[in-house]
Amino acid sequence: MKSLYIQFLLLLPILCWAQIPIIETPDKKGGFDTNNKVVLQKLNIETKITGGISTNVVTMVFRNNSSRLMEGRLTFPLPEDVNVSGYALDINGKLRNAVPVEKEKAKEVFETIEKRNVDPGILEKVEGNNFRTRIYPINANGGERIVQITYNYELKKSGNNYQYYLPLNYSSEIPEFTIKTSVFQNAISPQLEERPDGSYNFVKNGNIWVAETHKKDYRPSRNLKINFPKSEENENVLLQKASNGSAYFLASLDVDPQERAKKLPNKLAIVWDNSLSGSKRDHKKEFELLDEYFKVNKGLSVNVYFINNTFDEGKTFKIHNGNWSELKSYLSMVSYDGGTDFGQLKSLREDEVLFFTDGFSSFGDLKLSWENPVYTIAASNNANFNQLKFISNKTGGEFLNLNENLPSKEVRKLLYEPLKFLGIENNSSLSEVYPSLPQSISESFVVTGILNGSQTTVKVMLGYGNKVTETKTISLDANRQMVNDWEISQFWAQKKMNELEIFEKKNKNEIKNLSKQFGIVSNNMSLMVLENLADYVRYEITPPAELRQEYDKIVKNKQQLKDVRVNDLMKKAEVMTENLKKWWATDFESKEKVYPKPEKEQSQFSPRDSMRSERNIEEVVVLGYSAEPRRVASVSASNRVISESVSANVTNKLQGKASGVLIRGFSSGQGDYKRKEIAESFISKGKITTVDVKSDAEYMKFFQGDKKTEDIYQTYLAQRRDYIETPQYYFDVAQLLFKNNDKKLGLKVLSSIADLDIENEELYKLLAYRLKQAEVFDKELWISQKVLEWRPFDPQSYRDYALALEDNGRYQEALDNLYKILNQSYTREIANRDYGIEETIIMEINELITNHGNKLDLKNINPKIIADLPVNIRVVLNWNKDNTDIDLWVTDPNKERCMYSHKSTEIGGRLSDDFTGGFGPEQFLLKKAIKGKYHIQTNFFDERQINIAGPTAIMAEVYINYATGKQERKIVVFQNQKDSKGNSDGILIGEFEF
Repeated sequence: MKSLYIQFLLLLPILCWAQIPIIETPDKKGGFDTNNKVVLQKLNIETKITGGISTNVVTMVFRNNSSRLMEGRLTFPLPEDVNVSGYALDINGKLRNAVPVEKEKAKEVFETIEKRNVDPGILEKVEGNNFRTRIYPINANGGERIVQITYNYELKKSGNNYQYYLPLNYSSEIPEFTIKTSVFQNAISPQLEERPDGSYNFVKNGNIWVAETHKKDYRPSRNLKINFPKSEENENVLLQKASNGSAYFLASLDVDPQERAKKLPNKLAIVWDNSLSGSKRDHKKEFELLDEYFKVNKGLSVNVYFINNTFDEGKTFKIHNGNWSELKSYLSMVSYDGGTDFGQLKSLREDEVLFFTDGFSSFGDLKLSWENPVYTIAASNNANFNQLKFISNKTGGEFLNLNENLPSKEVRKLLYEPLKFLGIENNSSLSEVYPSLPQSISESFVVTGILNGSQTTVKVMLGYGNKVTETKTISLDANRQMVNDWEISQFWAQKKMNELEIFEKKNKNEIKNLSKQFGIVSNNMSLMVLENLADYVRYEITPPAELRQEYDKIVKNKQQLKDVRVNDLMKKAEVMTENLKKWWATDFESKEKVYPKPEKEQSQFSPRDSMRSERNIEEVVVLGYSAEPRRVASVSASNRVISESVSANVTNKLQGKASGVLIRGFSSGQGDYKRKEIAESFISKGKITTVDVKSDAEYMKFFQGDKKTEDIYQTYLAQRRDYIETPQYYFDVAQLLFKNNDKKLGLKVLSSIADLDIENEELYKLLAYRLKQAEVFDKELWISQKVLEWRPFDPQSYRDYALALEDNGRYQEALDNLYKILNQSYTREIANRDYGIEETIIMEINELITNHGNKLDLKNINPKIIADLPVNIRVVLNWNKDNTDIDLWVTDPNKERCMYSHKSTEIGGRLSDDFTGGFGPEQFLLKKAIKGKYHIQTNFFDERQINIAGPTAIMAEVYINYATGKQERKIVVFQNQKDSKGNSDGILIGEFEF
């Protein structure tokens, strides 16, 4: 698939787009250039409003002005408590609605179909309240694709009005721009506080107020802000008819917040997120909040702490008479760097904690040790609302959203005890009422649930702490309050979803069920569009309504089989094991130079023949019933038949066919002793020399010469603004710091890569490779586990995780995850992509058994794939991108190169199958090394995509005496150099010398 990713960065505030979509295409450095390759050709925003709710439909047409076929990726955050509830993509010029599909399955199906150059579309929720759609293809030279997003939103109360706000501060013209707003059942005309131009006015049509504008090559000069005065006779209660005589209801309740004073802290902790992503927060709003706070709490002690990939204590400040200028200056000078690891948070002794963060923990899981009330504060367009609410909920604090609310308003949550919703009184006519958890109330409050029957009243309990101080009554009447054409059930489902996701792990199954029934995107479910009916049938995905009848007919008549998945990797592994055994048992000889024969007659036998026979004798160790190993001579030339017979006998015994046979790797005190003896007799003396592959990036000129690590770091910070979105910059600088033995600074710079994008497996694989090389094994494991969560359909995800488990000494889990690769099923396309991976997995399973067998339970492991396969040399090449072809070359002392076109060498070198379109791995094996030097090289044959992750990252694992118990490993990690593609000499990455 020769495509190029494009990232459309769209930032949404209260209701819709915060600014024009910034359409950027990746440059060859892994960063972005803003250009006109792909443009937003049309933008249509249509909004329906009634009472305090709105339904918003945004339709975008993207045009590809470049000469290349492109794949689009559009990522956007939505406001707090808002989920996408509709997604459509154009198929053959007509919009087709998406259907809910399990997230992992949707991604697997998308990537499978994509390899056929067909038109799938997928919209998924990534970490935080961020939504991402992938569109393929956008044809070259004027090709267009249409994307439509639908979401529901509860309007905010502002004084006596509900307010709708749509920012339109676009920086450039839009070729075709349309905006239409319809307000239903409102006796009073909507009031335009701000509008894009003079032509946008409300006109009444029956009981609907409509305002719209259509423009060409238009750049709005103002935003759109509409106020809706509350009508006294309007109770703001809406019902939607449902099955079995029930109805969904939504009620907006007017409440006077009635805050009351609380005891303010004498000792305050400020935890300041100074990770790389922290630089994107609106610090002006954060300072406004603190300014308002210290106007009231004028005398106290403030301790500052910092969280990035480490947790560090800062300075202590004494605030007198509200003067916090010294603290403000200190926070203004903060340097932002590193990933975010909430697992590093430590217990604090202060009365309360103010936690300034976006809520994303990109480098570790949250470990919440705080018992003091924690007030989480978000001032970013991109925030993990559920994580922030979880922290404040568990500690008895509050969540402050500075992105959507004024600091002067949000500060009251810090200074006063808010009035809280505490639940509803029991009522058999009501079920599934949300919120069901206590929560603070602002000027307006929405309750939603299911009415069983036609009429009842809802008694809402309000109070402070856990004490009810008042109740409010809401009347529900299905005969009077029923509305048509409004999906109240969607608002109910969204409300329930928001609460379930606060405790996501516990509610995983219920979240998935809710998403599936109501088509709401969640962390577990995505929305998907397929091009043709055959694919819906093949992958067992129920299509949208317009295709349902034909789909049901095909399924009923079994006219087309479902996708036949490949699940016979175990059989392939058994065959591969036998092949490896035969290879290992083969006696590879170096051909002797043939000299001209003298013409005189030779005798039938000469001492030279005897010497040759002696020279070719090799010792084979057979494990039998005796206490000591017996040695059997295997004559490689004249006695080949005897040798093969002995090898077969050895193989049978090693498989454990007879009782009493010692198998290397099985738990036995005597077996351990035998294994050591065998290993020591097999080990060859050698050394590994790895090569530092130097980056050819232009910024490396800033780091020339002998520099101390602190000088390198300061230069890095000074130049970073020009490379802020370039992963390779952080990777290369981290390499310099690691090389200078500053592991702490190296890890800080490297971990910044985790903050560059959300749920990006290529970035995380790059991180995992370098963490393995630096022996930061706990973080390698965490990163590998995240990739496995995102991509459980890739065998490489299980392999990377298993090898990280082994690095962390968790051998049984490592074995189990490697074994899963052979027992899972795969789509044919992915199975074809990874054909031959079994050879690498077999070697790694048997290495675990050989080196850690006495710690392993092998009862579930197929004995047919267990084999003793120690080798003097093993090299494995891995890379972090799909659709990439990288080759491994190993050249032996005889100058014979083992490569994809020459997979076996005279001395027994063996190369696994060539991976031309996946993640690898490729593996080289040599059972017995001959004396001399071996050169390891890589060649970049084809790299078909450059995206945010930058050039392809390669990790070479280089071993001597592999699976002997005395193996040594060195690791080389680097990113593709711009001039290396198709280099006939390859890139030298290491040497062996025996």
